[in-house]
Amino acid sequence: MSEQYQKFNPADYVKTDADVRELLSAAADEDPGDETVICSAFKYVARTQNMSSLARDTGVATSQTP
Repeated sequence: MSEQYQKFNPADYVKTDADVRELLSAAADEDPGDETVICSAFKYVARTQNMSSLARDTGVATSQTP
């Protein structure tokens, strides 16, 4: 019998504001200092949240394209 794996997607588990806070807190704790873990966590949160709302709530400005 062979094992079957599914791709893990944290966005499947980020359902509430508390989930978002926990994910970002854990990412900050686990980040090695180069912000790769934090950036990945923000990517998954952005998939589940409205990007403008996320920027407003976190105080992070969205990038402006000329």
